[in-house]
Amino acid sequence: MKNGLYIYGIMRTGGPREFGNIGIGEQAASVTTLAFRDIAAVVSESPLTLYDSLAKEKTIKGLVTHQFVLEKVMTGATILPVKFGTQMETEQEVMPFLEKDYALLSEELRKMEGKIELDVVAQWELPKVMSAVYRDNPHIQSKQRQFAQQGGRVAVEEKVSLGQLVAQALATRKASSIDLIMRTLKEQAQDLCLHDVANDEMILNAAFLLEKQREGAFHDAVTLLDQKLEDTVNFRVVGPLPAYSFSTILLEKIDRRSFEEAREALGLHGEITAKTVREAYRRLAQKSHPDTGGGEHTQDFSRLHTAYRTLKHVAEHGMTRVEVYRRDQDLP
Repeated sequence: MKNGLYIYGIMRTGGPREFGNIGIGEQAASVTTLAFRDIAAVVSESPLTLYDSLAKEKTIKGLVTHQFVLEKVMTGATILPVKFGTQMETEQEVMPFLEKDYALLSEELRKMEGKIELDVVAQWELPKVMSAVYRDNPHIQSKQRQFAQQGGRVAVEEKVSLGQLVAQALATRKASSIDLIMRTLKEQAQDLCLHDVANDEMILNAAFLLEKQREGAFHDAVTLLDQKLEDTVNFRVVGPLPAYSFSTILLEKIDRRSFEEAREALGLHGEITAKTVREAYRRLAQKSHPDTGGGEHTQDFSRLHTAYRTLKHVAEHGMTRVEVYRRDQDLP
């Protein structure tokens, strides 16, 4: 199998770095840097692999290694994670994107300098929550005493009514608990990113971006929340982590077929420059725009617009597309 370069992340560095044989592969690969000016890609040599097609256990193994490398680098430097599974064939493909996207990467590193991500999962201790709901709600207490006195003669409608009261009390308590957690933890953080909850008992799943020196204060705030919520919520805090949820780099190579299709769509067969791409697009767009050419040209215009975006990027940045992704956005 042909080898390529696996890319873990982007870091600031004053010179070449080596992180040991900790990289992805059947035998742990040597992790090093490829630098342009004061930024570098953290890479290792590994077989070119379609990670989307791997068996689940191999995907998990690779993901764990990917994260381990990032967290190893993070102990001594700020690093921007690159999306798991990103590879380039040669060093000559990696260097141009560092050079042409230097401003974007450098600015993103500046924004994340000295910051960490902490992931927080808050899950109800349901028996304790139910006990607190009963304790704090006289109406529910009254209903339950009434049912106890009636024995087995309670009407179905009455049982449904009690169930609705309990559900309403749980919903109110859930909303107030989430509000308290968010207000308290946001005071310690600079940004937050909400993730999907896995089940009904999980009331919050979120990532918080904060200054590294605030980590202790953040954990103190979680401890205080535990006390205020009377141990009815189980908190799990994971981190410190690189800013996975706030600044993951998406690095995509534009394949030759897409490039040639874009050239054909715009009728460009000579040199690709920002000017030639812009002029060809304007000329053809006037003929196929839905507002001027009718609705039947909508598909042609969409194809032109896609071709324009592809070739404009090639003219300005080469055959590699770079974007910064947040977890609360749709992943391309």
